[in-house]
Amino acid sequence: MLLGGKQRHVKQVAIVTRNLEFNKLLSSILADWRFFVVENLSVAEVILAERGIELPALEGQVVWLTPMPLLEGTFLQTPISLSCLYNLLEGHLFPTPRRHIRVFMEADVDLKINNKWVDGRLVSLSDRGGRFLCDHEMPRGKSLDIAMKLAGKNLMIQAEVLYCIPAGDFAGRPQPQIGVLFKSPDNNKFAMLRHYIEKICIERACAREDIPLNDPCVSWFEVPSVPCTL
Repeated sequence: MLLGGKQRHVKQVAIVTRNLEFNKLLSSILADWRFFVVENLSVAEVILAERGIELPALEGQVVWLTPMPLLEGTFLQTPISLSCLYNLLEGHLFPTPRRHIRVFMEADVDLKINNKWVDGRLVSLSDRGGRFLCDHEMPRGKSLDIAMKLAGKNLMIQAEVLYCIPAGDFAGRPQPQIGVLFKSPDNNKFAMLRHYIEKICIERACAREDIPLNDPCVSWFEVPSVPCTL
């Protein structure tokens, strides 16, 4: 999404590379994360620039995109990890940065509450938690089990309720919504979820921009494979 003018409150980012398809793809990913990509470098708070391109003196933070580590300056090594990119932008642009990419998605889930399975629906997912619709309001701290299918694979994970939005308090959503924190002694589950979310971000941006997944510009990103078992 391209915006002109000085709109600091919307956290503007600029992209400067010689690969126009990559610029388009990265802009689409950033827009999905609610960052705004601008062409005017002087108003950008963060400039993502291909190493080797000469830039004028700028007020914003320059982050070099480079295949090799740099001894000086802020950089992201290519292929770019989306989680590293997200954490860097959040850290630069927000006083209380989020640490985990969230994606909005709709999927049926099963929730085990008080040893009884009930229907639910996933509406938002990160590698550390999610938001679900269900017919039951739940107090903060309530434990539950969640069973869902992602990318055709079954995931079972324990969770703890962080908040509950009562029925009718959210426009267009007549059911209560619960936000949960995933609880698991198996860190591999969190890594698998993170890889799944990163892959979804890239695939959705490619679809929006009509860029094939095998286009050379996609090689600028670290495209994770999702393991056989979630």
